[in-house]
Amino acid sequence: MSPRTLQTLDAASLVDVMERFAEALREHRDELNSLNVFPVPDGDTGTNMLLTQEAVVRALQPLRGAGLSEVGAAVTKASLMGARGNSGVILSQVLRGLSAVLCAHPAPDGRCLADALREASREARAAVARPQPGTVLTVMEAAAVAATGACEAGAGLAGIARAALEAAARAVEDTPRLLPELRRAGVVDAGGRGALLLFDALASVLTGEPRSVAVGPMGPVGDGHGSEMAGSLRFTHEVMYLLEASDAAVAGLRETLARIGDSLVVVGGGGLFNVHVHTNDTEAALAAGRAAGTPRDARVEDLREQVGERCQAGQARAVQVAEQRVGLVAVAEGAGLAELFASLGAVVVAGGPGHNPSVEEIVAAVDATGLPDVVVLPNHRNVVPAAERAAAASDGRAVRVIPTRSIPAGLAAAAAFNPLGEPDDVVRDMAGASRAAAAGELAVAEREAETPAGSVRPGQWLGIVDGEVAVAGEDPAAVAARLVGALRRPGHEILTLLVGAGATADEAAGVRASIQAVAGDLEVEVHAGGQDRHPYLVGLE
Repeated sequence: MSPRTLQTLDAASLVDVMERFAEALREHRDELNSLNVFPVPDGDTGTNMLLTQEAVVRALQPLRGAGLSEVGAAVTKASLMGARGNSGVILSQVLRGLSAVLCAHPAPDGRCLADALREASREARAAVARPQPGTVLTVMEAAAVAATGACEAGAGLAGIARAALEAAARAVEDTPRLLPELRRAGVVDAGGRGALLLFDALASVLTGEPRSVAVGPMGPVGDGHGSEMAGSLRFTHEVMYLLEASDAAVAGLRETLARIGDSLVVVGGGGLFNVHVHTNDTEAALAAGRAAGTPRDARVEDLREQVGERCQAGQARAVQVAEQRVGLVAVAEGAGLAELFASLGAVVVAGGPGHNPSVEEIVAAVDATGLPDVVVLPNHRNVVPAAERAAAASDGRAVRVIPTRSIPAGLAAAAAFNPLGEPDDVVRDMAGASRAAAAGELAVAEREAETPAGSVRPGQWLGIVDGEVAVAGEDPAAVAARLVGALRRPGHEILTLLVGAGATADEAAGVRASIQAVAGDLEVEVHAGGQDRHPYLVGLE
């Protein structure tokens, strides 16, 4: 039977879809990376999706003659363990949903494919803390709706796949209308464009036709956007726990938690989920978990809590390794940064902007600590999802992720690390130190853009705070001084300057002198971080 007349989907066809999707991502990687909504070089959506999908393809290589259930299990596990960055984590959820439905049937037909696409859309939305229109979620939903409509109209596998592809293509083109950041940058959503390639691979296999989505025009630099998990100050407590529960029970849990808080994240599957919410009713959040299943490793933190004393952690570092109770894993790139984190007791995972580590690499570092309780510091917003997946996938260990979104925040947390402490106390102190730290970056603009600091041109220096351009100018020393002014708050005592690999000696000396001139009574520490993407990182604590 030719692919054009397939009435059911077999395991070999699903493997073909996964391989053609990987081929498409290889061809489109630079294009996806270049779809930027931010004027600095931080685009890695294409790279993260490709590395995640290549992990899937590697896992499928020995399974050419296997059945659907075995192929589906391999896709789910490999995408989870290989997920990198926000885009990779969302992709792993898409593949989980797709495989869960398709591979539960011995001979999936058109109805099953439509159901699988709906489940993939739901799983993708579940992976995002604050869903927005105009993103990959919009593209997934449009494809799922079109697939269902085609199925109800009597279409077979090929017709349903074509309908999903066409709807996804329209949705991608519509993303700039729905998301102002895309409209201002003049690009479509990078994650949505990547999802389009999955539907193209699916349609190609089921119709017997070549893939149809050509490499598009390059965008400005790189995507730089993603899911944000920062919470609202309206809620005073953070509740976190691992939950053993059924998928059906978790659906109800999400609804309950959404009513009592925000910053809601519930990800996982196969009976184990990671739950996180900010709320004013901690007991209700815990009770909701107990009603849904069996919570474990529950943690409640006061978001208003002040930083604990740092000297206790410093003294604790002199103890023998045999007495250590809690391990530490930190993600950092650059020889200097790796050395700093290692000196504070961390097992270091190489990674950062544009080079996000996989879930598997983080799990390996967790295992390398050899301890039952481990704290993970992702140190970049795009690494947080993979770190949380690694925590859920670390069998036999209680792994806590402190969602540090910058290297300075991670260093502040690591400085408060007490390897002898009670795990809950250690996490509380480290999280408090991280929250009290202020972080900024100096980078060079690579394209024109409208920012909160006004219009910027290529070559200008940018001072970035919380993902937004706070100051801009021609002289890095002057921009650095203004950045410190934007970051400084009462109570700060230490200013840390981390010099990147690309900074020249004269330029770095000027930046340092400028910062010291405005530091006043702050203690200034300067380290050679060796990081690639940002010439200078600034932290205050």
